[in-house]
Amino acid sequence: MRGVKNKRKNTRSAVWEDITATLDVSDPSATKGRGKMIVKGRVKDIGAQGMFFVSADVVPMDAKADIVIDFNPEQPGNLILAAEGKTIRKDAEGVGIRFTRIDLRRLQQCITARMNRS
Repeated sequence: MRGVKNKRKNTRSAVWEDITATLDVSDPSATKGRGKMIVKGRVKDIGAQGMFFVSADVVPMDAKADIVIDFNPEQPGNLILAAEGKTIRKDAEGVGIRFTRIDLRRLQQCITARMNRS
């Protein structure tokens, strides 16, 4: 039997377990007036092209999301990264999100600052 081929073109790296994220998600299947929802959870892994978001809440597929990632939840507002993305994959644990807008320089700053803090 051959190994399973990884379809991902870009790597993602596991992150610290306390990194949180908040999604402001538009639900493409929602009826008028109920098209937005706020979902809180944690980031399992992240890379330049996307991230995996873990949450007990149901996140709709093919939904646009405004994302706020907190790399230092012990000191809120200290290491924040804002991004935009779209949910592209779902499993029992959470959803995969492809970034449509992200400041890669800020992502690098947040990761480096967090590494230096540890």
